[in-house]
This record gives sequence, C-alpha cells and structure tokens, in this order.
Amino acid sequence: MTFRFSPRPNRAAEIGWRPWGGKAFQEAQVADKPVLLAISAVWCHWCHVMDETSYSDPEVIRLINERYVPIRVDNDERPDVNRRYNMGGWPTTAFLTPDGEIVHGGTYVPPDAMRSYLAQVADLWASQRSDLAQRVAELREKENEARSPKSGDLSVQIVDQVGSLVRGQYDPQFGGFGREPKFPQPKLLRFLLDEHRRFGYPEIATMLHRTLAAMAAGGMYDHVEGGFFRYSTTRQWEIPHYEKMLEDNAELLAVYAEAHRSFPTAGYDRVVRDVIRWMDAVLWQPDKKLWAGSQDADEHYYTLDSVEERAKHDAPFVDRTAYTGWNALAASAYWAGWAATGEKAFEARAHEAMGSTARRLWDPETKALRHFDAAGGSTVVNLLGDLAAALAANLDAYETGLHPGALGGAKVNAMTLRDRLEDPEAGGFFDAPEGTGAEPGRLARRERPIEENALAAEGLLRLAALSGGDEWRELALHTLRGFVGDYRQWGQFAASYANAVARALAEPLVIGVVGPDADPGASALWQRARSATDPARSLHRLVPGRADDRGFPRDDELLARLGFPNDRVAAYVCIGTVCSAPIADEASLGSALDEAGRRYTHPD
Repeated sequence: MTFRFSPRPNRAAEIGWRPWGGKAFQEAQVADKPVLLAISAVWCHWCHVMDETSYSDPEVIRLINERYVPIRVDNDERPDVNRRYNMGGWPTTAFLTPDGEIVHGGTYVPPDAMRSYLAQVADLWASQRSDLAQRVAELREKENEARSPKSGDLSVQIVDQVGSLVRGQYDPQFGGFGREPKFPQPKLLRFLLDEHRRFGYPEIATMLHRTLAAMAAGGMYDHVEGGFFRYSTTRQWEIPHYEKMLEDNAELLAVYAEAHRSFPTAGYDRVVRDVIRWMDAVLWQPDKKLWAGSQDADEHYYTLDSVEERAKHDAPFVDRTAYTGWNALAASAYWAGWAATGEKAFEARAHEAMGSTARRLWDPETKALRHFDAAGGSTVVNLLGDLAAALAANLDAYETGLHPGALGGAKVNAMTLRDRLEDPEAGGFFDAPEGTGAEPGRLARRERPIEENALAAEGLLRLAALSGGDEWRELALHTLRGFVGDYRQWGQFAASYANAVARALAEPLVIGVVGPDADPGASALWQRARSATDPARSLHRLVPGRADDRGFPRDDELLARLGFPNDRVAAYVCIGTVCSAPIADEASLGSALDEAGRRYTHPD
C-alpha cells in the first residue's frame, strides 16, 4: 500500500507504517507492543505539519519503530475507522492496546510531547499491562451501555426540541451557529430552510439570510476561484481553514440552490454558479467523469487576491480519488442547481457522473458499491453514507423527469441498504456491512451514525411515495424510531434527523404530470410542479409510451398502477393516498399546491 505524506520535505516515510488490518494487530499481539494509530487526510494542514515536525523527529522515528506497531489510515478512504477512533480532529494520534482499544490520544502532538507520550505509554504497557487492560475493558463496557439504542414513537416534539437547540446556537451578530471555530453546517441549514417552507416563520428566514450572506461574503469563500473553504477559525467568518472539500461544497451548493428557489430575489443563484465554476474547473475529471475528492490547503496561495497573482504559483494539490458518496452528493447538488437556474449543463454533468458511478463503482454481480475508485479495486464496499447518498441522487435523477430508469436504481440502493446494513432489532442501519468476524479493534463494533441514517430514511420515504412500496416507508419509520431515545445526545448534529422525522410526520405530497414530451400544456404543468418547494413533495413525469434506458415501458407501468389515464394531458396532486381529479392548467395546479401546503399545522 502507498501512504501519502505532506507534499513538503519530511521524514515521516522513515516510520515503518502498516496499513489498517488484522495483520498489523496480529503483529502487535505477537510482539506484545502497543499500536500507534495515525489518522490523516490528504487535505489536512495539521496532518502535513505533523509529518514535517513530530514524524520527522529522529527520536520519535526511533521510538515508534522500536516500541510500537505503527498504523496509518487515510480518513477519506476509511471513514469507518475514523468514526471509531477519531480523537477530536485531524490528525488523530491514538495509542492503542494490541487488540485495538484506546489507551490515550489526541490530535496534533508537537515533537517534545510526542517523545514523552511514546516513552510513557510504551513503559506503561510493558510494566502495567494487566491493570491497563482492565481499565480499558471497564471503559469499553460503560461505552457499550451508554450506546445501547432506545426506540420510541415519532412526534413533532422531536422536531421542536432540535429546532429550539438550533435557535439557541444561532449567532445573531455574525450569522452561523456557535462561536469559533465556525463551521457552515449545511445539514442544519437545510433543516431550517425546510422548517421555513413548512411554517413560514420569519425569524427562520432571518437566520438563513444572515448566515448564507455572511458565509458567501466573508473569508469562508474563495472570491477569486470560487468554492467554500472547510470552516472559519473566527466567529466573524474572516479567517478560514483553507481546505476545499467536495463533500462540503456539494452540500452547500444544494443549500444555496434550494434557498434561491425559496427566495429568488436574494441573489443566491450567483453563489450556485460560482461554486459550480470551481467544481467544474478544479475537481471535475473528464477521464473519469467524476469529481475529485478535495483540494489542499495553501494559506499563501489563497490569500493572493487575483487570478493573475495566483497564476504565478502552483495551485494547491488536488486529491484525484473519486469517492462514491461525495460524488452522489455532488450530482444531487448539480440537479438542485439546474432546478434553481435552468442551466442544462448542470443537469447533463450530474447525469454523466451518476452514469460513471454505475459503471465504475457498482458491481452488479456482488451487489457491492465501492467506496472509492482505487487502482486495484476498493475492498471497502456498501458503506451507509455511500448507499444513502446514491439513493438520494437516483431519486433526484428520476424527479428531473428525464431519467425514468433512475427509479429502478434507487430501488437497488434501497434493497442493498436493507439486505446488507439493516439493524432489524433496534432499527436503522449500520455504517458498514457485517464482516467475517476478524475485524481488528473497534471495527468489530458496528455503529449507527445518525446523520447517515437520516439521509437513508428520507430517501426511503421518498422512494415509498414514488413507488407505492409500503415496505420502504415502514423501513424508514423503523429507522427513525430507533433514534428517539438518544437523538438528544447528538445535539445540533440531529438536525437532519429532525428533518427526516418532520417528513415522516407529514402526509406525502406526490405530483404527477402526464402527457407527451412535446406537448406545451404538459411542459407548462411540469414546470409548475417542479417549482413546488414543499419539503415532503415527490414528482412523477409520466410520458405514455416512453421507455427507460433499457427499453422497458416504465411510465406505462406506473400510469397503470397510479390509475392515471394515458390519453389526456393532466396533472394530479396526491396527498397521502388521495389524488385530485385531473388538473389541466397551471393556475389550477398552483391553487391545488397552495391548498396542499396548508396541511402543515403546528400544534402550538
């Protein structure tokens, strides 16, 4: 395996790093040595600094090679490992027992402290391993007790409690949530946007406008090349951490696109186009037809305030690895950008990326979705985040009205979620498939991350509304109920969970438009249907006689199931299981959608 180190001069490669796996932990057990786990990332500034300082210190190199089994993990390639061992940020520096339990750890450790920790932990393991092992086992038992899932009933109080927490974190002076460092938190922003769409609270609009405007106007945003940096080190959004991540920019792109649809005069479409300008120019890979994962931090480069000045320097390194979940998020965001601006190129690029994902990263024989496009084939497959994002992207593709076969792709994603990741007892999904039983350390302990479960549940609710499959709705509800007892411990990270609960509690709104592609009346009805911003809406564009990519007349099958006539141009508004009479004109459709929006009543 090839490890990636800081691009600047360093000696970190002189450490005998092993890849994550059972072999390294077996070596530690046989040699009776503790493990040093280093979790880093290609884009991470302080990971590079640690390579250049602590991991280049001769005494640190000697101590690690002599007294430890060192393991190095790339955060982006192994989010499952990071989830279990991250000690508060990147780099993570974790001292482990030979069986993978945490003894001590932190983030960046300077050379002097690193030398001290290395000697102390190794001496402690050599002289007091039985006491240490017992203490670690007791801590693990307490963790297991605290993490036992607690199911319950869904209620509007869940949404309200998370909403109250979010409002309490709001910074009215500078926008955003919390103090410093200040992160953009796109999932929280999407929750607020959907709450505003449900109830129209003016104070929520104020929070959104102040935050979205401040992020786009301040140092969090690259005003020369476009795109958002990872976070601001200051409360005022002035001084950023200069990494640019595909994941962050995809989610923020979607938020700004949806904000433009709700507030079309606020100017958010300019941000949408500018973020896409950077993603197209820097991250898009024409050979793969996929987006790259990240662009490195470079404080000097990004503080140059003109294209001409930057052109004199090498641009920061771009990690060309294509990560499946992040590409699915980006495709969804481009479709949102297309819906907001009408730019056909955005739709075409999203479709291109999802087609490439299906060809390059999905194995139809083993039903395995690879996590990234490794040269030899990634052995990390069917992660919850990847499948949930792919489910959402396929549904977004279907709701463009241009790709009827994408609904079948969404069903495949949902079946893989159910078959490989479901926790049938507690509800929800594990973050990774059950292994062979030989997973080292904490990887043998399966996790249920709330944000990825929320994305999966929302996708399943959408799929149920479009397919009529009650099993998908029941699976979504079982997932959401599985977090009722412990969502509070996630704090504001429960925002996406609360949003999914709100969708589950609302009667689903399904808008179907029937008619030939070329019919101007059908096109007008479809444009009006697509402009709806109801947070629980789903869309069918049904063209009699149209076949999907494989030649299957999928629209005719859906028309028959829905009971819509195929010989007239009309729209249908369905709330729950009750559908309207045929609607023939835009104005009547608009009135029906306005009426549907009144079903959101808050029990104040």
